[in-house]
Order: sequence, then C-alpha cells, then structure tokens
Amino acid sequence: MEERELTLADILLMFKRKMKLFIVVFIMVIVATGIYLLLATPEYEASAKVKVSSRKGMSLGLSIEGLLGGLPGILSGGSLEDEIQIMLSRRNVLQVISDLDLIHKLLDEKDIQKAKEKGVTEEELALSLYSYMVEKLIKVDPVKNSNILEVKFIWSDPKLAAEVVNALVENYVRISENIAKTQLSAKKAFLEEQIPKVEQELREAESKLKVFKEQNKIYSIESQMEALVERYATLLQKVEESKIAMEAAKKQSEFFARELKELDLEIDKIRDSVTFDPIISELKTKLIDLQIELAGLMERYTENNPTVVQKKTELQETEKQLESELERLLTSQVKKTGHPIYQEALSNLIRAQSQEILYQTQYEAYKKLYEDLDKELSKLPELEQKLIELERDYKVKETIYTTLLQAKYESLISEAAITANVNVIDWAIPPLSPSKPNKKLTLAIGGVLGIFLGVLAVFFAEFSDKRIKSESEAEYLLGMEKIVARVPLTNNSSSLEKALGVAEVKSGKVVFITALEDGAGVSTIARHMAKLSSNKRRTLLLSEEKVDEIERKDVYDLLKNPDILEEYKKYYDKIIVDAPSLKRTPDFLPIAEKSDTVYIVIRLEHTLSEDLKILHTIKKIDGFILNGLTKRNSNYV
Repeated sequence: MEERELTLADILLMFKRKMKLFIVVFIMVIVATGIYLLLATPEYEASAKVKVSSRKGMSLGLSIEGLLGGLPGILSGGSLEDEIQIMLSRRNVLQVISDLDLIHKLLDEKDIQKAKEKGVTEEELALSLYSYMVEKLIKVDPVKNSNILEVKFIWSDPKLAAEVVNALVENYVRISENIAKTQLSAKKAFLEEQIPKVEQELREAESKLKVFKEQNKIYSIESQMEALVERYATLLQKVEESKIAMEAAKKQSEFFARELKELDLEIDKIRDSVTFDPIISELKTKLIDLQIELAGLMERYTENNPTVVQKKTELQETEKQLESELERLLTSQVKKTGHPIYQEALSNLIRAQSQEILYQTQYEAYKKLYEDLDKELSKLPELEQKLIELERDYKVKETIYTTLLQAKYESLISEAAITANVNVIDWAIPPLSPSKPNKKLTLAIGGVLGIFLGVLAVFFAEFSDKRIKSESEAEYLLGMEKIVARVPLTNNSSSLEKALGVAEVKSGKVVFITALEDGAGVSTIARHMAKLSSNKRRTLLLSEEKVDEIERKDVYDLLKNPDILEEYKKYYDKIIVDAPSLKRTPDFLPIAEKSDTVYIVIRLEHTLSEDLKILHTIKKIDGFILNGLTKRNSNYV
C-alpha cells in the first residue's frame, strides 16, 4: 500500500484533536521563559568609541625627502584589524587585569582559593582570566564605513563594566603612543648616523674645490660648463640619495625583522630567500631598465608628455608586482604565531623590504647613468674634468647635508609632539539598564519556541498514536466506497438514527454488526438501527445487553444453537445481530457467514490501524460504519 499523503485538511484536524497538548506545551515554555527572566542575573554592557587616524606609508618618490618624510608613517601605519588585535592583546588586557585587580573582582574567591591550593599561580590565573575576557566579555568591532572602533565589556556590575572599558582604551592609547615613539627613534638613529659622515664629506669637498681654484686661479666658470656641472651634480645627487634611501629602508626592514625574530620566526633565513628568488630578480632588472628609460625621457620631455606618463605607469605597475610577490613569498613561509602585533609587523616588513629593493634598483639605475656620463666627461681636457668633478661633489654633498639636517630637526619636533594615532570619541559611562537578558526579545523568542515545540509535540503525539484518528485516514485505509454510515459522537437518538438510515435500508434481513475491539460502540449502533427498523417492520435484536423498547434475545443463544437463526427468520422481518468484538469472541465468525449483511464498526480515535489485519479472516464484509465522528476528527460533523 502506498504511503498516504498528508493534506492541509489532515493537519487542521490533527491540531483540532491535539489542541490541548499544543496549548499546554506553549504555556509551559512561556512559564519557563518567565522563570528564567526572573532568576537570570542582569548583565550590563558599557561601551566606548575610539577613532583611529590613518597614516600614509612611505613615498615611492626618488627624492630622499620623500623617504625621510614618510618614515614615521610606514613604521606606525596599520589597519583597523591591527588596532583590534592590539586592543585585545595580552599586553593590553593583562595590564588592565593588574591595574583593576580583576582577578578578585571577576572570579569567585572560593574558586581562586581552590586553584591556588592546586598550585595555580597568580600569573596563570591572570592568563586564564585574559582568555575568558577576550572570548566572552570583551568585544571590539569597527563601526561600518568609518575608522572608528567600538569597545564593549559586559558584566553584572555596570560601574565595573565602565571602568574596565575605560582602562582598556586608556592603556591602548598609551601602547599606541609608545609604539609610535619607539618607531620614530629608528629615524633619529639613522639621521644621527648619516649627518656626521655627510658633514665631513662636505667639508672635504669644499676644501678641495677651494684649493683647486686657488692653484689654477679660476674665479668663475663658463655658463656651458656650469650647466654641465649642474647636470653632473644632479645625477650624482640622485645616486647618493638613492644609496641613503636604500640604507634607510634596510634599517626599517631590520627593525621589523627583529620584531618578528622575537616571536621565534626564522625571519633571517626567509629574508635571504628573497635575494635568490628568480621572480624578484627579474622584477629588479625590469625596474632598473624602466628607471633608466624614464630618466632619459625626462631630460627631453616634460612630465605631462604621453610617453613619460606611460613609462611612469609601467614603473608603478612593476613596483606593485614587486610588493605583491614579496607578500606572497614571505607569507607563504612564515609561521602564524597568534601574537597581537604579528600581522602589523609582517605587513610593515613586506613594505620595508619592497622599499629596500626599489631604492636598490634606483641606486643601480642612476649609478649606471652616472657612469655613462662620466665616460663622456672623460673626453674633456683634464683641467675641466677636475673642476667639474670638484664642483659636482661640493653641490651634491651640500644638498644632501641640508636635507638630512632639516629631517633631523623635523624628527626632534615630531618626537616632542608625538601622540598615539588614536582619539577617544566617547568614554564609557555606567549603563542605566541591563543589556541582557532582553525581556521583550526573550519573551518573543520564548513564544516562537513555544509554538515550535507545541507543533513538534502535536506531530510526535500524532504519529506515535497508532489509532485511526480521522475520517480521511479511515477513508484511505478502508476505501471511501465501503463506508456506509458516518455516526457522530452524540446522545441524540434522532441524529444517530438519521446517520444509520442508508445503512439500514441497504441491509438484508439478517444484519451482523461487530467491531475489531471492544468499546467501538457496536451495541449503540445495533440498538438504534433496530429501533429505526422497528418503525416499519417486525424487528429482533440479538444482543448481550438488555433493551426495553425493542424485542430482544440473548446473542449467545446463536452459539449454543446455530440453527436457531433459521427459526428467527420465520417470525421476524429484520434481525439485528449485536455481536461481540472479533478480538474477544472470534467464534461468531460462522454466524457472520450466514448473515445477509455484515457491517464492521470502526470507531475513530479508538480502533488501532494495525487491527485491520483481522479483516482478512472475515470472508464477507458489506460495509463499514464510522463511529465517534467529532469536529476534531471529521469534516462531516
């Protein structure tokens, strides 16, 4: 037999039958939700907002001013994700735990005592509390489409929650400021190392030029030679600037490499692999060629010339390829450590390494151009060559010295005025109302959950109930055409007789009425059918129950003397046999075979569907009478 498809009508009838169960489950869930809201400890969420200032990275220009001006930016720049990791770092949170004595404020004293008895130290307790706070209590989220971070802390004490948030923000600001100061010191150290060297070289160049002019009695140079000196000096200046810039970028790269090396990374070995990587080497060669071509074009055309613009674009794209390839190479080899400043240091190392290679290619490109020009100047008379060389050296050293000196004073000013790259927009204040539990939301969720569990309980109860529960189910199991009567559950005799009218008319002289099990209402059906028949003809009711208004005999007389049924046929026009259930007394089956009409009573919400197997033992069945129809199980009522 194919599985019966559940219809909307079946579902509605199902809920009609199990409405009490649904309501009970729903009310129980609502009551449980209410009890939870009464007993739950309220939690308060304090929050503060911090604006993170964005800083640009190192300039990719060829001048040393671009490098030195951009140095603090590359050392302190970072994404919002970097700032979130610093906010949640052990350095920040453990300091707050210590400052506010949160071990004794957030943990139960009994738990602390038990832990210490087991040998757990104060530091281990702090680390355990740190993990719990970061996972459960602290939330740091970026505000959409902005550089603002919102820091939240949840706890049962609103005042303590606000104190923790403010301490986290205040300590985070101090950490950011210390990082900025530490990084700026790298620029100062580099400048203080370079300035004395350049100053000494400038004095020597000035002295040599002065002595040479006095010896050769040269007091001025021709304009043509002056232009040549200027060109020569400019080219050498760029060589020197690129060299200094390359050394500065190398210092930065070493600075970040030391940070990562402290995290037990084999960063030196990884950086060495960059030198021998074939793709990096190819990009370096390409950059040198492009810079030589660009320098030649700049001598003939302006910056807006299409050829110059195209070459600059090609150079920028190659620089981006270099940085991408470095990022791929480094990130594929380093080990993830989970350290809060790891990602920031790695990103800065990639940028610094890229700058080091870029300035190295600039140095090699300008050095080659300078060597080519030097070969051309070698064709001039010896005196002019010497003068041009000395003028060139003096101008270059003077320009570089002035630039470095200016950068030093700028760094001193920056150091004096340095602050963190964050600004606190809103400090946390103790919240007035709890954020958890949200009573309205919790009750709404409880209501939805109650409905869901109620529906689940109805379906579970329905499908675990093996009784024939509805009229449509009976029609499916028995066959609609086999159902001769549908009897409602009522005490109204006229309603019952009306429901049995068709079955009575269709029946023969001897009507055998039985059921599969006791309690199906066979006696009631038989009595009312007999009463209906007695209005028109002489009727006999064979039943084990006593009936006053209808002529009746004991049905068990048929078992004592089966032939007596033939005697009854001679005297009565209609004989109604109210037989016991087939489960209790299967001995009546031979009587059913001798009857003209056999009706089986099926009572909804009582008869088990598995008992229908007994029907195979009955040779003759003329129809089924559905009994016990109600609004819950039938569309007929």
